[in-house]
Amino acid sequence: MSRVAVEHRGAYELVDDGGLATGALDAAVRDAAETPFDYPTVGDWVVRSLEARHNQRVVITEVLERSSVLCRRAAGPRAQPQLVAANADVLAVVTTPGPAGDGSSAATAGAGHRIEWYLTAAFGGGVRPVIVVNKIDTVSHAECEATVDALRRRLGAAADDVPILQTCALDGRGLDGLAALAHDGATVALSGPSGVGKSSLVNRLAGAEVVPVAHLSPDGRGRHTTVRRQLVPVGGPGGGTLVDTPGLQDLIPWVGDLGLAGAPSGLGGLASAFGEIVGLSQGCRFADCAHTVEPDCAVTAAVADGDLAPERLSTYLELVADMDTGDPFRSGRA
Repeated sequence: MSRVAVEHRGAYELVDDGGLATGALDAAVRDAAETPFDYPTVGDWVVRSLEARHNQRVVITEVLERSSVLCRRAAGPRAQPQLVAANADVLAVVTTPGPAGDGSSAATAGAGHRIEWYLTAAFGGGVRPVIVVNKIDTVSHAECEATVDALRRRLGAAADDVPILQTCALDGRGLDGLAALAHDGATVALSGPSGVGKSSLVNRLAGAEVVPVAHLSPDGRGRHTTVRRQLVPVGGPGGGTLVDTPGLQDLIPWVGDLGLAGAPSGLGGLASAFGEIVGLSQGCRFADCAHTVEPDCAVTAAVADGDLAPERLSTYLELVADMDTGDPFRSGRA
């Protein structure tokens, strides 16, 4: 049994106890594939032939059942799933503190705005989300704490289920907490936009420069250094695995079936990320309430009463629009 470490176009780098091998999907498996979920992705466990064939590649004969999957809606006019990683235990969403303590720096504008998108994808795919506020050396302690407080407020009811770590890849502060997530063979996927320091964190935890890094551009925006998803072992024999992913500026969670037995769906992830809004929506007068201008809307009433932050509702409505579902929780329909 091997694991997919890197995915190329038409080929896969596999790793197992015997070392590295380059693999290709068996023709019969490829012909039987009906959806993108039938193809291997980074993090998958696969069965392969022992010997390489004439093209010097071993043959992948089976993709084993996944315990979790991170999936987004692929770019383009047609709604199709695109797998990001399989069998991850934790999704570490990396961001950085803003100068005002709210995560609003130029390098993290995307992360600050899209954290709920990442969490929805994680919850939906059976992955435990964690937020990592990296580059804490760039601001004061008070600004770091303000960033953490702002994040907890914006997460609403989900805040209790999402730990927030503070790290500095430069001097190693806080990395013990991140490293502890990848223990006893666990797999931690790092995601977030370019420039937040994912590759630097991976290199620090791996103890070597296994992925390239680049300085921020003059305007403070991150540079896209990771161009492929890849597995990186950390912690020695008792350690685990990191998955370094390219900057996902436009991650829209996949709302459909994720092909996981007994795991939540994309809609389940939305319910987990916005539990208080989903609960309130059951009290709306109209089955097709859009939570905007309708009378007797329990959700907007909670905003008016100060029980729900207006930013929380606007974020939910924007995510629902991006996922192109309509409101899936109207009248209890999920």
